[in-house]
Amino acid sequence: MTLNCSVCRNTSFHDSFPGLIKCDHCGFIMANLTISHKQIQSLYGIDYFNGDEYADYLSDKKLIQKNLSKRLDHIRKYIENGNLIEIGSAYGFFLELAKKHFFIQGYEISEEAAYYASNTLNIPTKTTNFSDDTTIKSQSIDLAVMWDVIEHLDKPEDVISKLSTVLKPKGYLFLTTGDIGSKLARFQGPSWRMIHPPTHLKYFSRETITRLLNAHGFEIVEIRYPGYWRSIKEILHGLFVLGNNKPDSLMYNLLQNFTPQRTGIYLNTYDIMFVIARLSY
Repeated sequence: MTLNCSVCRNTSFHDSFPGLIKCDHCGFIMANLTISHKQIQSLYGIDYFNGDEYADYLSDKKLIQKNLSKRLDHIRKYIENGNLIEIGSAYGFFLELAKKHFFIQGYEISEEAAYYASNTLNIPTKTTNFSDDTTIKSQSIDLAVMWDVIEHLDKPEDVISKLSTVLKPKGYLFLTTGDIGSKLARFQGPSWRMIHPPTHLKYFSRETITRLLNAHGFEIVEIRYPGYWRSIKEILHGLFVLGNNKPDSLMYNLLQNFTPQRTGIYLNTYDIMFVIARLSY
């Protein structure tokens, strides 16, 4: 099966880091694999949020919402109310905050996370693939958010294209994703913590995320690199489990046993982009 670049649709690539390929035309980097929606869905069971991608997502709710609250404050500098959708809404932590100001709807591929959001937090959440949702009306949404989601998508171009039709004129898109062109990513190379297919499939830089959004009628309003609060447990998970280190190493075990795991630390590695885009029509 021929792979197409999600940004420019080119079919010619060369090897990048192990398991990744780079578009010969625009430089976009992506995983060298094909994966079905059903296979992707199988990756996001309960273990994904508890030991796989995250150390313990639910237990970190307070710190996660501390970060999300700052994002919401920044969003409201641009738009204060209206219809909001979140693609990849997980356990509903952001929408729980946003519902004070917006009419909300979540989309989440993980059935366990969607069930929690719907039944524990009373957050309207669909497990429908957003790109296939025919119930959402054209030009009915004021803003969409995707927090650390676009890198997980097999076809992000389909999602961005769909957003360009359901957002109102001059509607906003707010997203975060890793910047593979950042200094840290370039320094760490294949050991960069964000490189771990098959959950992370697409690897954007400032240039390629701009090109993708421009191709679907969006203009970039702002790209910033905010810091985040992380629990020590999550930091260690990122370094030793998601990074290419051995999670059973002596150092990892010592740090797990002799550090306050739930303590929050503010970090800024300047490799996570917060992108704000707006439809240009």
